[in-house]
Amino acid sequence: MLVSVIIPHLRGTETLLNVLEDLEHEIEVTGDVEVILIDNASTDGSVATAKERFSWVTVVSLPVNQGYAGGCNEGIKESSGKWVWLINDDIRIDPGALSRALSIAESAPDIAAVQPKILSLTKPGYFDYAGGAGGLIDSFGYSFALGRIGGELERDLGQYDESREIFWASGTACLWRRETLNEIGLLDDSFFAHMEEIDLAWRAWNAGWRIMSAPESVVKHLGGGTLSYHAWKKMYLNHRNNLITILKNSDNKKLFWLLPARFILDHLIAFAEVASGKFKRLSAVSFAWTVFTAKLPVWLKHRKILKTIVTHKNKNIAIPVYKGCILFAYARGIRSTSTIAKRQ
Repeated sequence: MLVSVIIPHLRGTETLLNVLEDLEHEIEVTGDVEVILIDNASTDGSVATAKERFSWVTVVSLPVNQGYAGGCNEGIKESSGKWVWLINDDIRIDPGALSRALSIAESAPDIAAVQPKILSLTKPGYFDYAGGAGGLIDSFGYSFALGRIGGELERDLGQYDESREIFWASGTACLWRRETLNEIGLLDDSFFAHMEEIDLAWRAWNAGWRIMSAPESVVKHLGGGTLSYHAWKKMYLNHRNNLITILKNSDNKKLFWLLPARFILDHLIAFAEVASGKFKRLSAVSFAWTVFTAKLPVWLKHRKILKTIVTHKNKNIAIPVYKGCILFAYARGIRSTSTIAKRQ
């Protein structure tokens, strides 16, 4: 099997049918593709409708909602493809997107994953919040993307249409090499949702793999279907999981100053929102730090396990990290990653 497509699903009949319809075309073009739909304890009848209409879909039913990470992991375990394409159930796929992503993925043996260009379905012509044209990270562990800083989305003018190394590939649509996953492990299902793809990408870079953008491959994302972008739980999970990711993957010397710096910066962000009348961020940040600290022995155990991964690839590979702090860049009025990307 060449490609296994994994789709974790909770709710939404129309969006699910749309993406499966798009996948029919991708299967015709690419061939040798299996599609595994993860029923994350859906209750709206959407899975049964999808299976009735698309008989070629394999359904894996879970007794409880295991989130994005847990759902994808179950699908990966049931799949057999050389490549694993993890996609959200609320995207639309431009014709040929899969084959174009594969052409980049197979262009070098050390490429672990690729991300297509992700555009917004609700704001045509603009990049999507969840990954843009490729995920980036700064020296403080804050993530952003080509085409998106904070909540500011850029219009797609072809400015990121050349394939390049990126730090992380968005879980909205990311194509992973099974060999890499066998080596570094699957998504961390303790995350439940959010940041798990950044943790996975960081592990891949630390093990000597590379991640690339595939801008000729295009998908469009609806977004916010599971959790609203402004939901308290989303804020909490993003902050907590980001801290876990940093602890698991940063080197020892960096951790000495990074975690104290992040405590200050995270709370500065929260108090800045309080000053503008938004109070959810402060409680989300405070709770995230409380849970992170309380379970520190658990995360340290995960870190110790990761350090045992052995690779025969080049460990001195240059990891693409923005040397500054994206928060400070945003405060200076920078709203485009075009300039920032050149400084990596």
